[in-house]
Amino acid sequence: MAVDARGMNTDFLAFSAHKMLGPTGIGVLYGKQAFLEDMEPVMYGGEMISEVGFDSVSWADLPWKFEAGTPNIAGAAGFAPALDYLNNIGMDQIRAHEFELTSYALERLAELDHIKVFGPDNPDHRGGTISFVDADIHPHDLAQFLDSKGIAVRAGHHCAQPLMGLLGVGSTARASFYIYNHKTDVDDLITALIEARRYFLSV
Repeated sequence: MAVDARGMNTDFLAFSAHKMLGPTGIGVLYGKQAFLEDMEPVMYGGEMISEVGFDSVSWADLPWKFEAGTPNIAGAAGFAPALDYLNNIGMDQIRAHEFELTSYALERLAELDHIKVFGPDNPDHRGGTISFVDADIHPHDLAQFLDSKGIAVRAGHHCAQPLMGLLGVGSTARASFYIYNHKTDVDDLITALIEARRYFLSV
């Protein structure tokens, strides 16, 4: 969805290119100029200094102050057209498509008694991801079975182990929907989840 960092008076905003159809290994850190000027770099390398001596250093102007060493030139070159592509489609259009798929997926998953979905029932309060567990199949086993059916989900703690502890689970499976998905993908997921129970549990 579209984000207006200035309109929200955001201090910092970080995002990854690979979440936006761009290459891996590159992202953006947006920050208010006053905060960035006060911050000290945590990585050091060429192009980030204005002047350096044996016992002193003065940093280059923003943003070079934080861009130590050779930048990910190929990543930046690949990220720019990905942003153009998304903007040409329109972030409102992308959000509407994501909302439609997420709503449909929540409805279909609710048909399966053995599936527990985490997060709000209202798709207005969600992005395009749905985390869930099968009552009787470990998420990693489930993910491997789905993969054998050509369905890609993530399984694990999703870099949120404290949350998993609060939810009382060790891991979940997570389906994500984006502009390249369709309702038929949701139907394929539901069919495979039913097949998984026959495979693992003979039911």
